[in-house]
Amino acid sequence: MTQQRVLDVTLRLRGLIGEKGWSLKKIAQMAGVSRSTMSLFLKGDYKGDCKGLAAKLHDIMESVARRERTPHTEEFVRTAVAKRIFTVIAETDAFSTEQEGKIGIIIGDGGHGKSHCLRAYGETNRNTVYVELDDAMTSTLIFAELAKKLGLDASGSRASVTRRLIDNLQNRHIIIMLDEASLLSVRELNLLRQILVIKSRCPLILAGNRDLLNTVMQPTTKRGCESLDQFTSRLMCILDLDQVAGETDGGLYTAEDIRRLYEYGGIRLTTDAVKALCKISRTPRSGRLRTCGHIIAACHMAAEVQQRRSIDAATIVAAIDELRLPVRVWLPIGRADIAGTIEHEQEAAAKAG
Repeated sequence: MTQQRVLDVTLRLRGLIGEKGWSLKKIAQMAGVSRSTMSLFLKGDYKGDCKGLAAKLHDIMESVARRERTPHTEEFVRTAVAKRIFTVIAETDAFSTEQEGKIGIIIGDGGHGKSHCLRAYGETNRNTVYVELDDAMTSTLIFAELAKKLGLDASGSRASVTRRLIDNLQNRHIIIMLDEASLLSVRELNLLRQILVIKSRCPLILAGNRDLLNTVMQPTTKRGCESLDQFTSRLMCILDLDQVAGETDGGLYTAEDIRRLYEYGGIRLTTDAVKALCKISRTPRSGRLRTCGHIIAACHMAAEVQQRRSIDAATIVAAIDELRLPVRVWLPIGRADIAGTIEHEQEAAAKAG
């Protein structure tokens, strides 16, 4: 990193600040330095490891540029999955009363788009609070995060935080949506029922994988699971996306859904490509729609796709191999399957004249 390269990085960064509206705070956070350090660097007055910081900033800008070059669609598509999820939220809300809320559960493995749908619902319905849980969150941290989302003081003991939540929520119409709820314990589920559903009178939506359903459906005769009887008595509905996705009638993802999700940028999908993506979206542990999105983004970057303006099944299989997706062993398509499909279709077309 020469002095001229440091100057080049500085000028490029100033350009991005002007073009993209990046703030010094944002840039400093990405680089892991203070705002004052970033200000001194841009002025040319930084006395520390200037070349080292310039190299880090160069890598950050290159990374941002790569992500921007990767084709994708930002538009939220109201798929059959989204409609089912929105229905669960609406029904749970509708059956809640002024005396207590109700509970709705959404089950599905990774890639169904649960989180995307819940966030989209929250963005268009201002009477919702969305919180994404993680494995490190205790019940105290969960309630603290809810308090932050509501603009309340999140400090103090769990008792004090939950009291603030109850006082704030019990006379409001708020739907609480907790995502990544798979590892909630029976005790934590009971606390959520008591604080949010009973005392705060809020509809509660829990989304997670099958571990969540297994926890909820444990026999109440089992030691420590006695409170599940009270929990399930408030349970309005369970949407099992995994089960519906595997149904013989095509499951959750229609050909229209696939086209609306993955036909963008002027690139169309052939019929066999749609079928291949439908297969992936219905396959457990494949990453489903998330994997489809990765594949299509990679296909868009291929020169041959840009030239012919279409993606076929063979290109999808080639992208899976090229990306070396760790879920390849679960995908129900392979070179032989695709080759056979294409050959069969060609023969049928030839016979038809």
